[in-house]
Amino acid sequence: MKRTENNKGFTLAELLVVVAVISILLAIATPIFSSHLERARMAVDMSNARSASSMAYTEYVLCHMESSDEKKTLTYTFGVDSSGNLYILEHTDESGETQSLAPLDADIEEIKAQSKALTGFPLTVTISGGRVMDNSWLTIIDEMG
Repeated sequence: MKRTENNKGFTLAELLVVVAVISILLAIATPIFSSHLERARMAVDMSNARSASSMAYTEYVLCHMESSDEKKTLTYTFGVDSSGNLYILEHTDESGETQSLAPLDADIEEIKAQSKALTGFPLTVTISGGRVMDNSWLTIIDEMG
């Protein structure tokens, strides 16, 4: 009598080799993916910082720039909501007087909490005499880079 062996399927050794190869590939790919993710976050922060400078400058020119030679200085504080939208929350002048500029339908506390969770520090832009003098995120990003 002939006995037929069923050779369908994989041996335990073959399965272990496949698992080992996949593990090695994952170990190689994970740091690469992490670095790309960090660079993407940095690009988003840079974009938000540049957008904030543009928004602050536009608001300054439209609402606060006077025809006199007076060099008015304003510091704008920004926030990012959970959808990633950038808002001017308030501006503060040289005397420390603060004026809220946030949209009426926005939850200011939620935006402030979200912004702090994203960055750990506020996004502020200082404009004096029609020129952007300081952008907190650009300053910190430059120090990190």
